[in-house]
Amino acid sequence: MSKGFLARLGLALGILGALPLIAQQTPGEFTIAALPDTQFYSKTNPQIFDAQTKWIADHAAQMNIQLVVGLGDIVDAGGKIYEWQNADIAYRSLDGKVPYVAAIGNHDYDANNPAGRTSYAKNFNAYFGPARYRGQSSYRGSYPAGSNENFYSVFNFGGKNYLVLVLECFPRTSVLGWASAVLRNNPDKDVILVTHAFTYADSTRMDKCDGNSAASFGVAQDNDGEQVWEKFASKYPNITMVLSGHVVEGDGTGHRTDIGVNGNLVNEMLSDYQSWPNGGNGYLRLITVKPALNQVVVRTYSPYLNQWLTDSHNQFTVPFKNIGLRSGTASMAGRVKGSGSCAGLPGVKVSNGVASTTTDANGNFSLPAGGPSWYTLTTKGNSLIGLTQVASVVPGYASPSKVIMAPRGVVSGTVTQKTMPLPSTKVTLNGGALRESLTVTTAANGSFSFGNVAIGTYKVTVYPVGSSATWTATVNSNAVTYLNMNLP
Repeated sequence: MSKGFLARLGLALGILGALPLIAQQTPGEFTIAALPDTQFYSKTNPQIFDAQTKWIADHAAQMNIQLVVGLGDIVDAGGKIYEWQNADIAYRSLDGKVPYVAAIGNHDYDANNPAGRTSYAKNFNAYFGPARYRGQSSYRGSYPAGSNENFYSVFNFGGKNYLVLVLECFPRTSVLGWASAVLRNNPDKDVILVTHAFTYADSTRMDKCDGNSAASFGVAQDNDGEQVWEKFASKYPNITMVLSGHVVEGDGTGHRTDIGVNGNLVNEMLSDYQSWPNGGNGYLRLITVKPALNQVVVRTYSPYLNQWLTDSHNQFTVPFKNIGLRSGTASMAGRVKGSGSCAGLPGVKVSNGVASTTTDANGNFSLPAGGPSWYTLTTKGNSLIGLTQVASVVPGYASPSKVIMAPRGVVSGTVTQKTMPLPSTKVTLNGGALRESLTVTTAANGSFSFGNVAIGTYKVTVYPVGSSATWTATVNSNAVTYLNMNLP
C-alpha cells in the first residue's frame, strides 16, 4: 500500500471526521455548493480553485451535492485570457459529475465594468456562454439572445423541479421584465435566484449609499439589490432564495429572512471571501435544503485548508418556507440616510402603516410589527423626499431596513410641435432616484410637471402619436428644472 494512498486515505478520513453536521437525508433533501468570488484564484491561485471543484466532484455523492452555483467575479480581469483558462480548467472538474451555473460579476466584463453590458461580455460568453450548456436539458433560455448574462435552468432535486434563475450584475430593468416573464411561465417551480450583487455586509440589501453599488460602475440607472427586491424578487410567490457575492466589507458575509408580498419566505445570503488570505482560502458554501423539516442548513468549508467555519455568520439554519413559523411581535429596525452624504438623518418620521416613530441622532429607527408579514415603510422629512420601500418582519430572524432620502426638486415644462402646444400627450420621467418611471399627460396648453423629485439626472420622454423623443433633466435641490420640448 503506497504512502500516497495512505495520505489520501488519511485526508479522506479527516474530512469525514470533520463533518459532524451530516445527518441522514430527509425526503426531498439536496445540497447546493456555492462558489463565492473566485477572481483571485483565477488570477494567482488556480490550485485553490482546482481544490474546490475537485473536492465537490469527489464528494458530491457523500454530501448530496446536486448543483454548484458560481456567484460572479469568476475572474479578476475580464480581459485576460489566462484567467479564463484557469477558471475553465477548474469548472471542467465538475463536467459529467455535478451540474453548475455561473453568474457574471463586474470583473467578468472585458473592461472590468458592466457599463458596456453584452458588448463587454465577450470573454465571459466565450467561456461560460450558452455553448457551455448546449445539450443539457436543464438549460432553458438566456437574455439577451446569444448571451449568458442572464439565463435560467430547471433541475429536479428530490423529485421536485426547481428553477435556478441567474441574473447579471446590477440587472437592467429590461432584464427584470424578461425574468418576470420566465417566472410567470413557471409558477409550479420553486425559484432560486443567483446574482452577483444583492445583499450587503450589514444584511441590508445593496443600495446607492453602499460601496461598489451600481452607481460606482456608471450604471446608476440600473438596479441595486433593493430595487431588484422591490421590482421583482418580492413580487413572485415561488422565489425562495437569493444567493450573492461581491461585497468585501465586514467579513464578506450577511443573511436576512424576508416575507414577500404574497406571503412567501425568501432567504437572502451573501458570501464573499476574496479579501481573506490567498483570495479566500478556498472557502465555499454548502446550502442544504430540507423540505421535510422546513429547514435550510448553511455550512462553510475550505477543501484547500480542510477546515470549517462554525461562527454564526458562516454556520446557521433558517426556515425554508413560511410554514408553521412562530407568530409574534418583533422589532422592525433600520436606518434612514441622505442620498448625498449617505449620513444618517435625524428627526425623520418613519411609518410602517401600523406604528410610527422618529429617527434618532444617527438616523436609526425601530418600529414594532407583527409577523411573519410584510409592510411598506414610508418616511417624511421637512425638505426631503423619501423612497418608499417594501420591508418585512419574521420574528427571530434578521431583516434590517435601509431607507434613502433626497432633497426635493421639480421637473416641469411644455411640449410643442412646430411651436404649437401639444395637449393630451404622454410624458415619462425615468432614472435618478426613481424605482419606477413616472407618467403624466400634458394639459391643453402643452404643460406638464413632476413634483417632489429627488436630485439627480433624469430622462424625460415625450410620446406623440407614432413616435417619441427624449430630453435630459438635471434636478437640483429645492429648484425647478424647466424644459421647453419642441418637436419637429
